[in-house]
Amino acid sequence: MAKIGTVLAGKYEILKQIGKGGMSVVYLAMDKNINKQWAVKEVRKQGESKNDMIPVNSLLAEFDLIKRLDHPALPRIVDIMDERDVIYVVMDYIEGESLDKILLGYGPQPEEIVIEWAKQICDVLDYLHSQKPPIIYRDMKPANVMLKPEGNVKIIDFGIAREYKEMKLADTTVLGTPGYASPEHRGARQTDARSDIFTLGMTMHHLVTGVDPRPADYMYASVRQWNPDLSEGIERIIDKCTALNPDDRYQNCMELMYDLEHPDELTNSRKREKIRKLRAFQVSTAVSVLLLLS
Repeated sequence: MAKIGTVLAGKYEILKQIGKGGMSVVYLAMDKNINKQWAVKEVRKQGESKNDMIPVNSLLAEFDLIKRLDHPALPRIVDIMDERDVIYVVMDYIEGESLDKILLGYGPQPEEIVIEWAKQICDVLDYLHSQKPPIIYRDMKPANVMLKPEGNVKIIDFGIAREYKEMKLADTTVLGTPGYASPEHRGARQTDARSDIFTLGMTMHHLVTGVDPRPADYMYASVRQWNPDLSEGIERIIDKCTALNPDDRYQNCMELMYDLEHPDELTNSRKREKIRKLRAFQVSTAVSVLLLLS
């Protein structure tokens, strides 16, 4: 691990540790040349065997993906230092808190706020899926969404993102966070845009209910079974996102975005009102035609 005060590449001074994962440590650093703070991700190389190098190769693939992307809700990579024992990656420092910490500190979040976050995430996913070839994020969950002080979100950790490959039947490596991951994450078929929609749905479910889907004994139940005060609209959206069969989900993020922007249209009462107005219009039209013919 880098020591506090260490200066990397003659300019990045390590200020403090701000995060730690299974493969890496993240530090806050100051660029002494331009007086700007960056996040520095340190990954220690495990060895020379094929298995030992999988984490490093995965991380380098993550960085290669991010370098090619340009979206305000995605972090930028500005420098990579591949040293003998470790890899250092310098990227945007994102101020704020991850949504899992917000859940831990404040409990379930109001559905209006969750819908706003979901719309922002949906926009990012649509951008990823529109790449040539499409990029499948695969690991949406509260811990991978940072809420900035001004209320916008940023998506972090592209460790298991992958490019969608035409004609491929299944993913080469089975990865994903249990509880959030779709059935196809487990290798039954190739993950695609609808797999990301599933993980977003599970993320929304966790955010509005406060119920963590990761424990082994977790059993999915619609959100209003956990909290009857939630709307019928958000229940229908989340249930459709998390359908076990990908064909029963939203087929792309724009379909999902429409419902996120018009959740009231999904309620039974709104549907009945639409049907009533349509029938009234049909009756009025029929009467007008009869009068013209008489």
